[in-house]
Amino acid sequence: MDKENKMTVNKVLRVVFSILLIFAGAVLSLLGLTGPIGKLLSDIGLALIIAGIVAVFEETVLSRLEQGETAHLVADQVYEKLYQSPLQSVGIRLVSPVRKGFAGYYNWAIHNSPQNLFFAGRAVLHRIDFDFRNRGLGGVEEVITRRMSQGAHLRLMFLDPRSDLIPRLAREEGQDPDQLLGDIATSIAIVERLYNKIKDRDFTTGSLYVRVYDEVPYFAYHRVDEEVIVGFYFSSALGYASAAYEVIDQQTKNFFEGHFLSMYDRASKMTLLSVPPQQTKTNLNRRLLNQLKEALSNALGEEQIKQTFGG
Repeated sequence: MDKENKMTVNKVLRVVFSILLIFAGAVLSLLGLTGPIGKLLSDIGLALIIAGIVAVFEETVLSRLEQGETAHLVADQVYEKLYQSPLQSVGIRLVSPVRKGFAGYYNWAIHNSPQNLFFAGRAVLHRIDFDFRNRGLGGVEEVITRRMSQGAHLRLMFLDPRSDLIPRLAREEGQDPDQLLGDIATSIAIVERLYNKIKDRDFTTGSLYVRVYDEVPYFAYHRVDEEVIVGFYFSSALGYASAAYEVIDQQTKNFFEGHFLSMYDRASKMTLLSVPPQQTKTNLNRRLLNQLKEALSNALGEEQIKQTFGG
């Protein structure tokens, strides 16, 4: 399948998925349940309907007309609706008006006991690495290596830089596509450094999976054991400048986890680095890594990629 046909198929799949979001939201909103659980489901249904409508509108109208200002206006209105929604008083609690520098994201780095960790976003590793170094914790590859040796199980996901979604997602956040690609390139370079750090080590207790995906990331997801923090991408502001919410009850945790577990499962063939549990072999998908680096080099220039990867 050539690139143009692949982009068309991906777009159709995204529209279908967005329509399913609207349908699922309508079902939740019309259940008519009472009490806190009923109110929570109704609010989640509303959020899904809004997300689906915005996504369909983007794919079928804005992506053709390239009306950036209108896209930003719609994104801001959706963000405002979510910010004011009763969700934050029922199943979600605002913990920081700005995700950047929020201490709750980094507690896992100073633990020394086994934990289950799942981090997903558009270019999740570059931000973690930046904040770790500013806090004197060392590079994220060093922290992950240590935590794996202590029995931690990590799953990490970020955007495939070859995705035709990049220009649209960058536009929604008010940044240049090259900036988003640069952040993703930094994340991939971190994965390569992590591989070089752990390839000759034995991890009999911890595990690691790093995958790339080609889907719209509706939320940034941060899970440490039973603690879940999410951030929404419906604002025309950079993701790290938006708010962070703690997910309080188990039912809402299952909702958000299910979204990313589905994406994680669909991205199984796009595993970049893995250390399966109770195995000592570190697996780097060298073919995929080279394809990602080539795509980044074509988009950003060979010199920038050499600087990012240290080659």
